[in-house]
Amino acid sequence: MKEEKQKVGQIRKKEIRDAAKRCFLKKGFQNTTMEDVITEIGMSRGGVYHHYANTNEMLKDLMLDGNHYRNGLIHEYLENNQGKDKYQQMSDILVDKSLANTDLMSLYTLLLQAKNYHEDLEKLYQELKINTTNELSIIAKQLGIKADIFHDDFLVNYINGVILSAEILCARNSYGKYKKYIKESIISYIVDVELLFSIEAQNKKEDINF
Repeated sequence: MKEEKQKVGQIRKKEIRDAAKRCFLKKGFQNTTMEDVITEIGMSRGGVYHHYANTNEMLKDLMLDGNHYRNGLIHEYLENNQGKDKYQQMSDILVDKSLANTDLMSLYTLLLQAKNYHEDLEKLYQELKINTTNELSIIAKQLGIKADIFHDDFLVNYINGVILSAEILCARNSYGKYKKYIKESIISYIVDVELLFSIEAQNKKEDINF
């Protein structure tokens, strides 16, 4: 009985998130109120507030849903491209993810725009960034890339810039047409970082031997 009640609760939360997503994409996150979501889903105020206290919580769960979905796509890509060059695989994962024309990317863009005005959303962004870079670092290591390519925020900021301009400036088609150049720039960066880490490791080894 308890498990059944929890299952129903999860279904209701998913329905609320779906309604919130429609509102966010239609009106923008900043302009969406709890009343908008309540009207969209047609549920009682008490029913909605039982699961979510505010729209920030809804956006957070939508982002977590998106992360789970994205991770599934990445692992599917890796399974289907095992013979591909490791640098090409990493650039494919980063660029194709950022140029995907999906609700997830649109919602993520809303988060990037809103986080400067909401402390809890800034915290959410930092959590997502840490989780994502950790997951991608593991993938890079599995591919045989011998460096921490996320040792600073450059690559994250670069990809976020592509995502924002693709969505806000409607540059997705242009980026799609010339995405090989974006991928080449990322590959060049990864190779340079690998070389830098290799030199630093060699210098440390020589210092120890000395």
